[in-house]
Amino acid sequence: MAFELEKTNRKAIPEEREILERYCGFGGLKCILNPAKSLADVSLWTKSDIELFPMVAELHSIIRSNTTEQGYKQYISSLKNSILTAFYTPSDVIKALSDALRNSGVTPQRFLDPSAGQGAFTSVFQSGSASMDVMSFEKDQLTGKLLSHSLS
Repeated sequence: MAFELEKTNRKAIPEEREILERYCGFGGLKCILNPAKSLADVSLWTKSDIELFPMVAELHSIIRSNTTEQGYKQYISSLKNSILTAFYTPSDVIKALSDALRNSGVTPQRFLDPSAGQGAFTSVFQSGSASMDVMSFEKDQLTGKLLSHSLS
């Protein structure tokens, strides 16, 4: 969906944003870096990861069909660089952090999220202060693409 939005140079409609916001990253799923170009590649996978092969193959296919070979390599490289540090944080945890700060009298005026994922922290913290100056970025290109389309 993010690639299609980019190709057609349009913003996501609310229903599409909802779909994009369901993405929670690949943190800890090192198998997305395994070869997955053809069915023969499954022989290189560990038994515990084999059930994920069809979905990983589809991911690789989507990236390949929407980029050049160099672009594909860049996406995979950025995933590789973030796979061990990308983690999902449940919204209840984020809300508890935000509430604890607010209840302690702390109202951030500026907010930096250097590993924004889908913008969950930004969204919760910004809801308490509409005038907050926010800077969010994501080093994983695929997640960054999804973030830019879900916030637009």
